[in-house]
Amino acid sequence: MADITVSDVSKSFDGREILHGVSFQVRSGEFVSVTGESGSGKSTLLGIMGGVLRPDKGKVLIGETDVAALTEKELAVLRRTRLGYVYQFFNLIPTMTVRDNILLPLILDGKKPSSCRDRFDELVSFTHLSAVLDAYPDTLSGGEQQRTAILRALIHDPEVILLDEPTGNLDSENAHAVMSLLSDLNNKYGVTVVQVTHSEQGAAYGNRTITIKDGALL
Repeated sequence: MADITVSDVSKSFDGREILHGVSFQVRSGEFVSVTGESGSGKSTLLGIMGGVLRPDKGKVLIGETDVAALTEKELAVLRRTRLGYVYQFFNLIPTMTVRDNILLPLILDGKKPSSCRDRFDELVSFTHLSAVLDAYPDTLSGGEQQRTAILRALIHDPEVILLDEPTGNLDSENAHAVMSLLSDLNNKYGVTVVQVTHSEQGAAYGNRTITIKDGALL
């Protein structure tokens, strides 16, 4: 596992500075919640941490790796091997079963699903998805879709999992279930978790909360 170091990160879009001079560190195995009002820059920050966006200034280190210095090909390998990313709207492939959605990162990385059978079985059992493995995403509840997305982000045993508003599209019952699951996964597997959320209840599941306002840390 690896620490994450965000150092003096700034980012602008269309001449408007979204982030300016953001610096903090996430220790390996931590569960950190990044909060702030809509438009505060928290999702932009998460995108930079995951290599989806590049900063105008500053850098993000995952261990000793400078994410912003990587080529697109190197970033793709990083996301397939060391990072897991979960989106608010799940981003599952509608024509693939739950099983195949979960296994997709392994397939993209050229690995045989059988090589991770034990991990797959353990994660599926832990998240209570065994009964829906052959179902398609449009037949699932919101909570089941988000659990599938979380497993897809975990199947390749990443060092870090990044989540963008993981409960933003869920009702309160499913939101509680998903956040409890993330807390349990963090405790059981020691994976570093960073979530962006506007929910005070969701943020409370983290070990630590970082608040952003107008593109800067409070």
